[in-house]
Amino acid sequence: FEAIAFRDGDTDAGGELARRFETLWSSGAAAEEWAKAFSGQEPAAELAASLVAFQDDPSTLKIDAIARGRLQRFMPRLLALVVQCDDPALALDRTLSVINRILRRSAYLSLLNENLLAARRLVRLCESSAYIAAQIARYPVLLDELLEPRVESERIEKAEFEGEIAGRFTHLQASDSEARMETLAQFQRASLFRIAVADFSGSLPIMKVSDSLTFLAEAVLDYAFETAWLDITARHGVPHYEIDGERRSAGFGVIGYGKLGGLELSYGSDLDLVFLHDSRGSRQVTDGDKPLDNAMFFGRLVRRLVHFLTTQTSSGAMYEIDTRLRPEGRKGILVTSTDAFERYQEQNAWTWEHQALLRARPVAGSTAVAKDFERIRAQTLMSRVRLDTLRDDVVSMRTRMRKELDRSGSGRFDLKNGRGGIGDIEFIVQYLVLRHAGRYPAVIRYSDNIRQIAALASVGLLDVQTAARLQRAYREFRRRLHHLTLNDHPPIVDDGELTAERDFVAAVWDRRLGPPPS
Repeated sequence: FEAIAFRDGDTDAGGELARRFETLWSSGAAAEEWAKAFSGQEPAAELAASLVAFQDDPSTLKIDAIARGRLQRFMPRLLALVVQCDDPALALDRTLSVINRILRRSAYLSLLNENLLAARRLVRLCESSAYIAAQIARYPVLLDELLEPRVESERIEKAEFEGEIAGRFTHLQASDSEARMETLAQFQRASLFRIAVADFSGSLPIMKVSDSLTFLAEAVLDYAFETAWLDITARHGVPHYEIDGERRSAGFGVIGYGKLGGLELSYGSDLDLVFLHDSRGSRQVTDGDKPLDNAMFFGRLVRRLVHFLTTQTSSGAMYEIDTRLRPEGRKGILVTSTDAFERYQEQNAWTWEHQALLRARPVAGSTAVAKDFERIRAQTLMSRVRLDTLRDDVVSMRTRMRKELDRSGSGRFDLKNGRGGIGDIEFIVQYLVLRHAGRYPAVIRYSDNIRQIAALASVGLLDVQTAARLQRAYREFRRRLHHLTLNDHPPIVDDGELTAERDFVAAVWDRRLGPPPS
């Protein structure tokens, strides 16, 4: 325990400088005295102002004697670490927002006092990321994660997420869904934090960050679905149906679209979900003591699952759920049979819905429903796309999106919606895949852009050099987007950035789809 909790506890954290800060903090120094102590630091006045504001804050003045003693020991260490930062004022301001939230739970101050490594990580992470600082301030239990040596270096696979959740669930009753969801929310929050820390440490390339965020969402979905299924079947039994006199159990599947389907989740991304079941034939009813029509059963199951994922717990809500990509959108029923889903794709789906289908894949639930969905997806993309209007439909949708969403201009470039940005790469790829899937089925095998680009090159629809440059541009755009998100910034960069990548993407668009309308 001492080797972990008190690692680096005896290391000098600032030497003479820390002792000078200790004297000033003990005496309640004024802003002028603090500014002198910070002389040599560019924002000395700003540092002094932040410190005095924290010192005089009512929440600081009202703490008990134990917390005051711990804060007295911590503040000189904090200031000695802050002045080593590239942006001391930013690091201090964000770190103090965290300290303000843990003053009444001063055991966390004790943790930081006894573990210099954790204190250093806290200051460095607060300086690097508004997102990480806000997460720690809102959920101080995340400070425990700073004790983990691997926190800055490891990508986590789905199997590891699933194994950790299973371990946390072993002592919980299957019927105690509230405890299971609270545990799952705590796990999701801590895992999200670990991924963000590894991302900002530079040890995870952008695509591995997205993989980890996606694997986490899938693992959470698996266990939330399992809990919802246990809840509903305990009351009403398992849904069944009858075909040619044979009684069969009905399956249910969760289909991930958008960033989840394309393995490109970012921090704070919604989960775009479509829900399917394979109930058909006659006697579609559950087999419990309180039987339900299968359609009603699946509707309750989806509402329960969405409730689990979106309800605020002490660890926050896990995800926002968007179900608008289901057949008929908001007007459609929440859960659809695979038969009805296939009819819709064949007869009613718009081109933009086929584009969305390219980035869709099963993420939880029945393997039978998953296989049925994959068959429908393949047949739709290969034979049901309206090729005669495809180009006009794709260009029209992209033009409309840019008109409504693009925030480029006045020296700024919108990474998502600007000409030559992320959206253009995605639409180029989707157009080429939809245009040629009937002749080259290999191009629809994967649901993510990077591997779809590789598939297009493998069958000769893109030359190798163009494919490689599109992939590099896409990764670079995504990397910048991730780090802007982590600092609570919009997806906007200076207009002078990434010009070579943007010009190249725009040129590919013009060759394949024609220049944009004036």
